[in-house]
Amino acid sequence: MAIDYEVRDSIAYISFCRPEKHNALRDEDLADLSRALHRLDREDDALIAVLSGQGRSFSSGADVKQRLQQSVNEGDASARTNETDAFFHCQNWKPVIAAVHGYCLGHALGTALHCDIIVAARNAVFQATEIVIGLPSSGIWRRLSGQPGFANEVCLTGRLFDAEEAWAAGMLGRLVDEGQHLVAAEQIARQILNNPQAGVREQVRIRRSLIAEETARIRSITGGFRWLADVEARDKIAEKMVNR
Repeated sequence: MAIDYEVRDSIAYISFCRPEKHNALRDEDLADLSRALHRLDREDDALIAVLSGQGRSFSSGADVKQRLQQSVNEGDASARTNETDAFFHCQNWKPVIAAVHGYCLGHALGTALHCDIIVAARNAVFQATEIVIGLPSSGIWRRLSGQPGFANEVCLTGRLFDAEEAWAAGMLGRLVDEGQHLVAAEQIARQILNNPQAGVREQVRIRRSLIAEETARIRSITGGFRWLADVEARDKIAEKMVNR
């Protein structure tokens, strides 16, 4: 099991538990995350979730040797397991708070942006990694596009950016001192739990439904990653991954 799931006082604590790899995400890890989110949606004892990473990081993103290499070999990323549907297709629309520290790169940044609030420690480091190895970061770009200049720059350069910059760009719900990300996420969760949950869940439903519509529109424009069938492009990406 690559995901820990525990409920305490109506809060589901979901955590990536592969700390020796900075919680790098394999297909099986994202399948477990999807199961955890579906469990949150259907079980009555959990009303809200806090998503975090064990060890030194939230997550370093997609596992290069397993997830990314398979996509390159197959020339298509559409077969890869993805947690997106677990966020977008719900019955009860319970909020999820991402509590981020350390690395939050690539796919993990996308996961955090799916969450309804991001709390980040000051040692958090973010990156839209895909562009560095030759893939588009269109989904991350769209969710950062409230600040279009910032979104364009980080998604085209693929540079690292820190929590202070993410805060200034409006990406975070709260910026906290190192080591306080889980405490702050719990505080926010308890504030949310004090409100009538019908209104909370409708707010979550509206937000995620709008993101789902935009995501579907972007996919219709980009055509997914089918262009990876180009052998020359695949070889260049594979070389970049080896040298990461």
